[in-house]
Amino acid sequence: MSWTEHRSDDDGDLVIKATGPVTEGGRLPLSELARLAGGLQASLERIALSISGNTTRPGRRPREIVDAVRLDFVGFHEGSAVLHVARTGQLALDDLLGSSLDALEAGVNSLQRDPLTLPPHFTPQVVNGIRDLTGGISASNVTRIEFRRSGTVRFTIDETLQQAVRSIQTESVQQAVTVVGRLHMGDFSPAGLRCRIDTYAGSVLCDFTRNLRDSVLDAMDQMVMAEGTGEFDPNGTSVHVLHLARLEVLDSARPRSLDSLAREQGIRPLTSADELSGPPIEDFDEFLTAIRSARTDDE
Repeated sequence: MSWTEHRSDDDGDLVIKATGPVTEGGRLPLSELARLAGGLQASLERIALSISGNTTRPGRRPREIVDAVRLDFVGFHEGSAVLHVARTGQLALDDLLGSSLDALEAGVNSLQRDPLTLPPHFTPQVVNGIRDLTGGISASNVTRIEFRRSGTVRFTIDETLQQAVRSIQTESVQQAVTVVGRLHMGDFSPAGLRCRIDTYAGSVLCDFTRNLRDSVLDAMDQMVMAEGTGEFDPNGTSVHVLHLARLEVLDSARPRSLDSLAREQGIRPLTSADELSGPPIEDFDEFLTAIRSARTDDE
């Protein structure tokens, strides 16, 4: 049964149910709501682009594609973290939204069974979007997100999918990388979770999971050693993005005043020019004679 078979507005709504510690009491952090809404909408737009034969190059997406798969938030079920979502406009003749939802459902379920085979329409942009959707999955946050239609769970986002998507990104074109540099430019929003490490060879963009958020925050503006899986540029030498797995703050020299350095080395201000003179240098006159002789010979 496909998403396109449901025509009525009542049973055609998409129901999203989030479960986990942060949803107790029927609550859901706004950050997770933003992740779900933005990630789902972006994934549908990217899949719709693939279905319609449009390219996925950077830039503004065709307006007709965006409008065809646009969703609205229409309700929050009282007593639990259940969101109701419906299409914005009327059903299009080709129902691109239904086709995109079908492809998303089939692709997610396929990845959970076999992460080594990319499903149809799961372009790199779609895979990255699914990865962002799974970014909030953790034991202390949201543990499972169900997508339902007409009372039936169509697909889920959970730790299994999170690991499956990560395994896709660690094949062949990636390898283990260790980077040493100063940690800068942290984005700690749930939909972001990115930072930058400046090394002697250039800057490396990094992303990280929610479990590393506090470690990255504590290490800001410090020298760090970061380990993880690196995606390389086509030249094979530059790291395009580093998926952080471990972060360690390194001991580094801290700025110190000249006064503190002078006290540590026993240096004090001069009180007389005579203090600049040192003990007599043996054979100094002979040294000067040799210098003068060398100059005369050069002339």
